[in-house]
Amino acid sequence: MLHSIENEFLKLTVNDEGGAMHSLVYKPSGEERLWQGGEAWKSRDVVIFPIIGHAAPFEVCGKTYELKSHGLARYARLSAEKIGENKLTLSFSSDSETLKSYPFEFDFSVSYELIKNSVKITYFVRSKGGVMPFYVGGHPGMYAPGGSAVIEFENEEHPVIYPLEGGAAAMPHLKRFVADKAFFKECKTFQLGSLSGGAIYARTQDGYTYAYRSDCPLFAFWSNEEGGDYVCVEPWWGINDNPAFPRELSLKPFMNFDRGAGSEFSYTLSVDKD
Repeated sequence: MLHSIENEFLKLTVNDEGGAMHSLVYKPSGEERLWQGGEAWKSRDVVIFPIIGHAAPFEVCGKTYELKSHGLARYARLSAEKIGENKLTLSFSSDSETLKSYPFEFDFSVSYELIKNSVKITYFVRSKGGVMPFYVGGHPGMYAPGGSAVIEFENEEHPVIYPLEGGAAAMPHLKRFVADKAFFKECKTFQLGSLSGGAIYARTQDGYTYAYRSDCPLFAFWSNEEGGDYVCVEPWWGINDNPAFPRELSLKPFMNFDRGAGSEFSYTLSVDKD
């Protein structure tokens, strides 16, 4: 089922199957700005929890488990609650099925709040039994003609690059780069850590700017190299699995832990037209 909220700038529609964004219309122009799915990528957005990417089988206390791509949330039906005109919260909890592939009891929710021309997305994770390791993050596919956007950083960055395979490498400086099909053919998923916390801007060929703001430890950039008019700028509290990482879930880098008090993570996505 689809659920919508709107203000004078944006109309956001969210699907309770997976809890992800289904549509994001910029009302001053009446234009859809979220990729609407297709052969190049059937999704539009993904709520990531509790692992990132196509993870190899992992271990918890010596027992092996395996999850589908990006974890559990994207395959779950979440319960939706509308909070006023500008906010939606969708939630689900562990059950006998989730425990087969992720042996922790939890409550999870994702909230969407419209603030002028921005969407604030907040993830809430709470363990219901002991220390729980997890990753969480976003995967919005924003419309970009030709699958190309100029990525600019508010601050000059000195990031660390984390390849999908192999070790990390420091970059002396980075202020902008072109995220197009040639770029993604070369690097696949571009993962950057050690960023300053300044805004990241994705500027499209049709005059839109998407601004991302978050204190997340890592941003990933991705689009299907073969096609699709979209670019994903993804705030991650975690990292794509790597063959060099430990199999024990709690020992993987960038791991988060909740001990029952609950943990919140958020980012904002703004839409502007030149």
